[in-house]
Amino acid sequence: MKRFIIFLLVVTIFIVPSILMGGSKEKVTTEEIVPITILINSSPWLPGFKALVNLYTKETGNKVILNITPFPGMLQKSRNAVQASTSEFDIINLNEQWYMLFYANGFVTPIKEIDPNFKLDPNIIEYEWATRWDPKVHYSTKNGEIYGLPINGNIQLYFYRKDLLKEKGFKVPKTWAEVEKIASAFYNPPKMYGYVIRTAPSDWELQGMISSFGGSVIKLDEKTGEWEVTIAQKPALEALKTWLRLGRKYGPKNYASIGQSDMLALMASGKLVQTVMVGAAAPNFDNPQKSVVIGKIGASVEPGKTPEQRATMSGIWVMGIPHNLPMKRKKSALTFLKWALTKKAQLAYAKAGGIPVRQDVYEELSNDPKLGWWMKAMAESTPYIHAQPRIPEAPQIFEIIDRTSEDAVLNKLSPEDALKKAAKEIYKLLVDNGYKVKSLNF
Repeated sequence: MKRFIIFLLVVTIFIVPSILMGGSKEKVTTEEIVPITILINSSPWLPGFKALVNLYTKETGNKVILNITPFPGMLQKSRNAVQASTSEFDIINLNEQWYMLFYANGFVTPIKEIDPNFKLDPNIIEYEWATRWDPKVHYSTKNGEIYGLPINGNIQLYFYRKDLLKEKGFKVPKTWAEVEKIASAFYNPPKMYGYVIRTAPSDWELQGMISSFGGSVIKLDEKTGEWEVTIAQKPALEALKTWLRLGRKYGPKNYASIGQSDMLALMASGKLVQTVMVGAAAPNFDNPQKSVVIGKIGASVEPGKTPEQRATMSGIWVMGIPHNLPMKRKKSALTFLKWALTKKAQLAYAKAGGIPVRQDVYEELSNDPKLGWWMKAMAESTPYIHAQPRIPEAPQIFEIIDRTSEDAVLNKLSPEDALKKAAKEIYKLLVDNGYKVKSLNF
């Protein structure tokens, strides 16, 4: 009897599990996560992303290598990677102005090809479908497949001197007419400027202004697949005239060559009462090494022609997984992206200086004593997000906008003629590339 009991124990412990496992002697382990390399640009949000990666490594033990490169080299490095036999990067950061090149050409992997059960958390902001691509209409649409996941939620905010507005009894403006009244009240050069426009380059901020008047650069009819060039229509013309007037009348004499760094310097030095800039500019105004107006800056939704037409232009970054990778590397890359988009990770990212992409994070941080003044504005801006043109030819469109708006800024062309010139060039660009386009009506 004793020998029989021992026999049963041996069978139970060793033989039965072997049968159940198909006779294999290998241990059942979780899927291996291999080290990944991420291509990222050197930018104001890089420290926040580094902190995010460090937290991921600490929590998971998974290794991440950052390949940091200046912004001007990002596009070419990304192109080289996805056109090689195997990409040297497991994740590439794609700027909104050229991510569609990678979506449209299949250079990044649709997320569901890596994880068929993947679902995007509803708290993740899609920035008017920047995550998606619909090959039927060759555009980012609500019904498109997810190709990229957002990582840097750049949008435009209206920044203002809250102490000065309060001093003279002004409410935070919701319309451009109210902005102009404030500009007029405070304009006292060279001590104080009423408003400043970004003219070097102009395309992103000008697109935001056009959207805030109910206009657009191009427009797609998703039912017919037909495009319309709308940049020379009345809303865009009214926006351009307003933009020029604010910059010329209430800005510095060198208004024709103002870059983002100039705008930051004017606001941080206390010489500017209001302007529209990227939301990522906000931390600069709390930095004692850069700012003399700490605690005096407020932020809100970008104004519109009417309060209902307020608009903010999306200028985000999405992270894509190259198509030319073995599946093990793709899955390891997606493991990082899933983790990076969790609420816990995004809160840490925001507190480290990054620009989060979750609505619940913005709402939670709206009451933060340090970040709340601009996080609240980001949360409130979400319903007003407008997309830039998102076709593979978008970079050429932005070059056209920059060049023709410069003609208007320098008085080489009237606002009307500058927009007509832009419309004709954009129309030809679309037609030459095989798009179905409505005829221009001027």
